[in-house]
Amino acid sequence: MLRKKLVSAILVATGATFDVAWAEEKQRNVTELETISVEERREETLKPVHISTSTTLHPEASEMERGSTASLGEALDGLPGVNNLSSGSQSGKPIVRGDTSLRLPVLSNGLTMEYQAEGTRHNPNVDPALMENVEVTRGPQGLKYSSQAVKSAVNVSGPQIDYAGKGQTKTSGELMGEVNSNNNETMIGAKAKFSSNGVGLVGGITQRKGNDFVSPNTTEAGDVKPGDPAGTKPLVTGTTPYTNFESDAAVIGLGYQGDWGEVELRHNVWQSKQNYLGVEAAASGYELLPSAGQKLKNEETQLKAEFFARDWVFKPSYGHTRNQREAMHEVVYEKMAAYKNDEEYLDIVVHRDDYQLAVEHPAFFGWTGEFGVSNYNKDQKLRSGHLTPSAKEDGTGVFVVEKQHFKDWEVEIGARYDTQKTTAPLSAENAHFWDETKVYDASNNSRDFSDWSGALGLAYHATSNWTFTGNLGRSFRAPSIFELYASGAHGGVQAYQLGNPNLKAETSINSELAATWQSSTLHSTLAVYSNWVDNYIVLENTEQTLYCDHDGNCQVTQNLNYPYRKMINAQTNALIQGVEWSAKYQMTSQLQWRATAEVMQGRDTKNSRDLPLMPANNATLNADYTFRNQGWWHKPYLGLGTKYVAAKDSAGAYEPFSQFDSTPFGVASTDAYWLWNLQTGGEVKLGQYPLKLDLTVQNLFDTAYRDFLDTYKGYAQGMGRNFRLHASMAF
Repeated sequence: MLRKKLVSAILVATGATFDVAWAEEKQRNVTELETISVEERREETLKPVHISTSTTLHPEASEMERGSTASLGEALDGLPGVNNLSSGSQSGKPIVRGDTSLRLPVLSNGLTMEYQAEGTRHNPNVDPALMENVEVTRGPQGLKYSSQAVKSAVNVSGPQIDYAGKGQTKTSGELMGEVNSNNNETMIGAKAKFSSNGVGLVGGITQRKGNDFVSPNTTEAGDVKPGDPAGTKPLVTGTTPYTNFESDAAVIGLGYQGDWGEVELRHNVWQSKQNYLGVEAAASGYELLPSAGQKLKNEETQLKAEFFARDWVFKPSYGHTRNQREAMHEVVYEKMAAYKNDEEYLDIVVHRDDYQLAVEHPAFFGWTGEFGVSNYNKDQKLRSGHLTPSAKEDGTGVFVVEKQHFKDWEVEIGARYDTQKTTAPLSAENAHFWDETKVYDASNNSRDFSDWSGALGLAYHATSNWTFTGNLGRSFRAPSIFELYASGAHGGVQAYQLGNPNLKAETSINSELAATWQSSTLHSTLAVYSNWVDNYIVLENTEQTLYCDHDGNCQVTQNLNYPYRKMINAQTNALIQGVEWSAKYQMTSQLQWRATAEVMQGRDTKNSRDLPLMPANNATLNADYTFRNQGWWHKPYLGLGTKYVAAKDSAGAYEPFSQFDSTPFGVASTDAYWLWNLQTGGEVKLGQYPLKLDLTVQNLFDTAYRDFLDTYKGYAQGMGRNFRLHASMAF
């Protein structure tokens, strides 16, 4: 009893941590509470603590689907160290320990996901309802994916292919659907698996559609105009126009498994149509309008194999991606087709090929691991519009990752070397960039980058309950095509953005220390981390605030003809530090508590100011109670969760949307807020196939709030109360 009290006191005093111990445990945001069956509960087995941190979201597909959402950021929000950079319910990308977009690799079944990540409102190409497993990983094992994954990476795995042995046949599937009251969002989908005699087949499909979301009704700013005193009231409440969307996703996979190994081929298709709300200024006042309509389409084909040769395993893989982005400023996506021939209609198509050969070797003086080589070729074509040019990227990497056990110690080491070449031709199709706006010329239209990355990880298993881990790593990131050569109006974020062809590559030193306690009833981890980044790339507002038209002509006053803030890519040095805490306590066989807390800060050390897009400090607390079966109603549960987000000040000139701290409406710096969520559900046993029902009430008290990472905070509020009903039936 004394030991439990002491551990509890330590957890309360430390205040923040990262979940290392729960590598296979389910984590959700505040709207997702875990169900535990009293009749089926078994004594929990302690999970291994990994050096290369790996937090798994929903190992069971049904758990993933319960809180179905169109946004990967929302699906991961609530995991320790993970936040959501959002634009309503339609769009959201994860931020992991301050890294997002181009700094955070998002992987599709272990291969790079190409989604033109430079924008704050660019969705990863995935419907979370079709995910079967999601890992947020870092440390030496991340070097198998990329140099950046030493810090963090998100690996999304689709429906996995199952294999039945010789003479066996297995089939399974699931139907699912969802409705949301706030924006009338609906989702229907299905998944199916078949396996027989070593052959496996899997397929899945979803379709979503959502209308404009609704925020709580509060006092609006009213009829304001440029030059009025700064104010914080929103420009719009209630129904928030131009926030509707629709999306479709599908996956099909075929595989074969034999004594020699296995081979798998899969194809993913994802497309989304989205509108985004914006605001523009004129002398008479401010006008709400669609900042942009956008159409996204992504197709992935992946071929993977494993071949056994005695104690060796050879793992070749290949992936081809075609990613298309179409956008038109101030036009809703429903009417974009009529502007197809407009010179400002943005149409970018990216083709990317990824090749990798990894080799797992047998134990060598106690060391086990793998080494390999990877290569990618990216061909970006600007078919119309003026944001980023046609260009090519080619990269090659070699890596080795090893691990060994020494009694109570585990050691992991890894190293990687990468080269990257980026070229933007001085061609007629790129004339806007090198001839008109003169972003680059023959002296800097081709850049070569190369550097090494490495990591060392240690774990000390002090007792059966305590494990201490540490990671030290160095990572490298070359600037992207967009960061080097962009020059155009970015309608989705209402900015005129300029690249810098003379940027240097980012390098960083990353460190982490963590302490994990685990018992049959309590799991908890405390982690502290620091990331020092040299040549940190930021998209910064010009020193003198300038507003530009679609062609890059600028002046100091914003109006309908000059609506876009001018932003340029610059470099500084940065330090990101944080503390994370997570705990999971099985108080009784029916009652479970979960909590997380995060305190972090990102600083521009060269200019002594905050970094942009850093999450506010936050904490969550969730409890769920599982009742005994009641006749035809099985596994009934009731859950309650809350999330606290602290106040957060804008980083100033280079914070996206920082202008809203000085307008007569809206905010760039946000106040603290609390949100509450309620969830209930269970299984209806009326026949052979149980019907699972889960009802979640998000923002239970219809609280008016604006989140620091919400890109609408300048003129609208966060989503109000939402009743989400999810149903699924396995067969």
